[in-house]
Amino acid sequence: MCGIAGILDFNANTYSLPERLKKMSDSLQHRGPDDEGFVFFQNDQAFPCGADQTQASAWNNAFAYAPKQHITVFQHETFLGFAHRRLSIIDLSSAAHQPMCNEDQSIWITCNGEIYNYIELRDELQQHGFVFSTQSDIEVLLKAYQHWGLRFLDKLNGMWALVIYDRKENCLIGCRDRFGVKPFYYYHQDNVLAFASEQKALHTLPYNTDQDAQAVYQYLVHSQVETHEQGMYQHIKELMPSHYFIYDLNSQQFQVNRYYKLSVNGGAERFYPAKAQEYVEETRERIRDAVSLRLRSDVPIGFCLSGGIDSSSIIGMANVINSTQHLEHLQGNLHAFTATHPQHGCDESQWAQQVVDKNHLIWHTVPCSSQQMMLELEDIIYFQDAPLFSTSTYAQNAVMKLAKQEGITILLDGQGGDELFAGYVPFYIAYYFELMRAFRLGDLASQWGNLKHSPLGVSILMKSIGKVALNELLPASAKQFLYKNIHKETMFIQKEAWQQHASGISLANDYSARKMNYVLSDFFTQHYLKNLLRWEDRCSMQYGIESRTPFADDVDLIEYVFSIPADYKIHKGWSKYLLREAMRDVLPAAIYNRTDKLGFATPQTAWLMAENAMMKSKIGDLQSLDTERMVDAKKLLDNWQRIFSSSAHRASQDFAWRYMNYLLWRKVNLR
Repeated sequence: MCGIAGILDFNANTYSLPERLKKMSDSLQHRGPDDEGFVFFQNDQAFPCGADQTQASAWNNAFAYAPKQHITVFQHETFLGFAHRRLSIIDLSSAAHQPMCNEDQSIWITCNGEIYNYIELRDELQQHGFVFSTQSDIEVLLKAYQHWGLRFLDKLNGMWALVIYDRKENCLIGCRDRFGVKPFYYYHQDNVLAFASEQKALHTLPYNTDQDAQAVYQYLVHSQVETHEQGMYQHIKELMPSHYFIYDLNSQQFQVNRYYKLSVNGGAERFYPAKAQEYVEETRERIRDAVSLRLRSDVPIGFCLSGGIDSSSIIGMANVINSTQHLEHLQGNLHAFTATHPQHGCDESQWAQQVVDKNHLIWHTVPCSSQQMMLELEDIIYFQDAPLFSTSTYAQNAVMKLAKQEGITILLDGQGGDELFAGYVPFYIAYYFELMRAFRLGDLASQWGNLKHSPLGVSILMKSIGKVALNELLPASAKQFLYKNIHKETMFIQKEAWQQHASGISLANDYSARKMNYVLSDFFTQHYLKNLLRWEDRCSMQYGIESRTPFADDVDLIEYVFSIPADYKIHKGWSKYLLREAMRDVLPAAIYNRTDKLGFATPQTAWLMAENAMMKSKIGDLQSLDTERMVDAKKLLDNWQRIFSSSAHRASQDFAWRYMNYLLWRKVNLR
């Protein structure tokens, strides 16, 4: 886990490239506090450089990529440079220093992430005659590319964002993992290509990276961040999951391509107990393999614990593995970390306690409060590079901070479990409509009769049916009128902004029009899961912690689960049927039987009510930063007392929260 950056600049004055790259590296220090490395290229020469935070033993050692001079004294004109900030996880020695190259220096790489199956890949490459000098997974990546070319991506199980400079082919290749666990951003304008793990590194460059108005509108009105490759910043694009780019240095041609698409079983299959048992047993084995791979480490590992099925399953399986393998870096009993919300209904401590007791965990808790959130909010927004849309990001940040204080470098988390195993209400809606369209009325009646097992009530289902009907019957003008009345917070959006940015209003969604497995796939492969992983990456890396998510990136597990028909994922009203049954013996009975769905919840309404005076003050002080004038700040402030008179105005309260976050984002990220 690290931070990467680089600049390719064909403009005339390239003596300043080391200075620019050093600023990018400095902005990513939190992602890699253990080592710092650079390499620059001029014609047929490569110049590895170091800096003040380069690992002492890395200087001038026997490896071809060892830094030879300090970046501040590097004087050559150069067109390309890489920077790397390292968080040491696998092979803690200087042999794993980056940027790294192969023996003849024809291939260079800078990589952020972990390749969990690197041992198996190394064994396979050794059979093809490759010799390895380190225990690093990055050397395996290098030689996998050297042997298989771009097909090496098909071999990887893990999370990564990487750039390779192939000097023989004279091209740059940038790539991101299949499901977006690790971030990757780039700027491509006027003969310049710059890339980095975080947007803040690209802000250090002398280019126009101001806010993107359409993205700001999407955030304020729809609570959406980075739904497309063009995010919150002009001219900064996100390399999307499952994609790679190739920059041909000879022709200066830049292309982005997709290398992976998740296969989905859209067929129907009635529930058969014998088949269900087969699916359950295989799912359990795949989960065990996924967790086992992610326990590989040379540093201490801990676990996030919310008290839900996902994190409890990860911990339960890890405990089973540790009981037989006695992994040294797990330090005996497992360490678990939980955010608590005393005196609030969304506190899950009582659920987490049962997981702690069953697995004999060493339990670390951190109480969260609205006052502490407001104190830390600007720092969190700075490290996120984006305004928050939920207070849960603060709670997640608090867990990472606590783990750092306890000496933990890796945290395993259950992120992705809902999207993989069907844990959200929209999946029920999709499944029930799927049964209706297939005239499977007996199965639908069975599901309906067991709604007590699900987080879905009759009222939610009927409301969804009503929205679908209205969306099909009403003209666009009527839908827009109803939308603005349903979403009353839009009254604070300036008329000009609404007219410019609002389009394609829909009262419903397409959950009811598509089969459940395809809706699951949308959540898993499009912006929904990617955004959750985004918040998690920044929260963890703010403190130099690697977050590992078996349910979100283990390709063998994910492909297997998506090959299973929907009928085995929601059964007799139960969500996550496959996961529940596969983990039955490792889950406390109460967790196995949980029917409520909180997610990583915080008492947001209560917190905003408590802090509304502080929020109003910040908006009043910072409203001039709204250069797009999207929000009628005066109208919002004039209605403040009414908005915060009761929780009945929750949507408007959430809008006020987002607007304050937007202004703070402008303050700390776009100075």
